[in-house]
Amino acid sequence: MHVTTDHEDLLHAHLSREAQELLDPHHHRASIHLGDRLVVDPDQVLANVAMAMERLDLDINTPVSIEDDVATLDELVALVGHFDQGPALIAHTLNTAARVIKSRYPSELVRHPLPPDCDLRRLFHADVDERSQNVARSAFNQRLAQDVDVRETEIAVELDWLSAQQRIEVFMAVFFLYGTKVGALQNRTGLR
Repeated sequence: MHVTTDHEDLLHAHLSREAQELLDPHHHRASIHLGDRLVVDPDQVLANVAMAMERLDLDINTPVSIEDDVATLDELVALVGHFDQGPALIAHTLNTAARVIKSRYPSELVRHPLPPDCDLRRLFHADVDERSQNVARSAFNQRLAQDVDVRETEIAVELDWLSAQQRIEVFMAVFFLYGTKVGALQNRTGLR
């Protein structure tokens, strides 16, 4: 499969519903298959991450699926594997989590780290290896403890020895850790 961010082919073809959705700045579609090519809009994937995280904070009981609401596996593989944007994706997810959480909950609760026994494999039966989960939890706790955004170059150092699959797992783990933290904060503050 050939992966690209080039929308040029879409401008000259009869536009299918999917192509129209991809070109619509108000639609959440982040990719389209054109034969053996996958055209991906990385900015839309990041926007989908932020939107899903905000939805979770507004209603923790809202069903959110990474595959259906955030990014398909093909989109994640394209971003992380083909475009090497794993650090940017994870930094964006961490910074969005911090922005959403810090705007609504007391600082002392936000800064309290998730403990090492917060195991996503046990809590959600998440398919994430131990190393990826530990990297995600450490980065998540560090980001909530600081007042400035994490830079993708900082995240790149943490991901240096991880495979593309493990980097995707780190992203998914950060997303699940965010949901876990929001649920705990809502329980603690009585917002739930």
